[in-house]
Amino acid sequence: MFPVRRSAAILGVPIDDAAASEIGRRARGTPRIANRLLRRVRDYAQVRAGGHITLDVAQAARPHLKLQNTIHWIKSIAIEKALAGARAGLEEDLAVGHYKPINSERFLHDCHEFVFHFTPEGDTPLRRRAIGVRYQDKSNVARWRAAADDLRCRGNTWFIPYDTIQSRDKDRPHPATFPSRLPEMCLRLHGVDRIKTVADPFLGLGSTAVACAQLGLNFVGIEMDERYLSEAIARVKGT
Repeated sequence: MFPVRRSAAILGVPIDDAAASEIGRRARGTPRIANRLLRRVRDYAQVRAGGHITLDVAQAARPHLKLQNTIHWIKSIAIEKALAGARAGLEEDLAVGHYKPINSERFLHDCHEFVFHFTPEGDTPLRRRAIGVRYQDKSNVARWRAAADDLRCRGNTWFIPYDTIQSRDKDRPHPATFPSRLPEMCLRLHGVDRIKTVADPFLGLGSTAVACAQLGLNFVGIEMDERYLSEAIARVKGT
């Protein structure tokens, strides 16, 4: 609770103890995630609750959305040759992606984030094989009728690394960025042909807008920071 209250004080937003505890609980005690949630809740509070974060504000989405899936966005992973199996064809151990370094004797480097997939009733049909992966063992293609197109559900673990950059301040100035491939996969999962308009109320640097431009989808974005908005527009124009 105390890191959340401290961050709220830095942001200049009043917050109740119960709301701070709720945000800390949903962040599973991870300060970085708590700060990200706090910024989202702050934006909602400024529009709908006079800028004050109460427990009702922190739980505002609960009556309207249900958790359908929890996706693990893997940013960096280390795979040992011996565990990958002969089919992987690794010549040595493999370490790929970029992680958030944590200088601590107690905590590990942060290599993944949770993506919470909410839908109105928690039972929305998905196009699982729209982001599917090919079977490693091709005998499954002949064995299972559902495997006829040599694609299986990817599952809820998605490896999507950041692009390599030289300067975070210049190339990735927003504190909560994500690759455009992440929203692209979410959109494909729901079925691009079923989507009329995509809305992102926290546009940031425009990764969702870039994904929509690449997929040919209508998009509406909201961003209160003029610098981030300019960056987002430039990224979309460069798509």
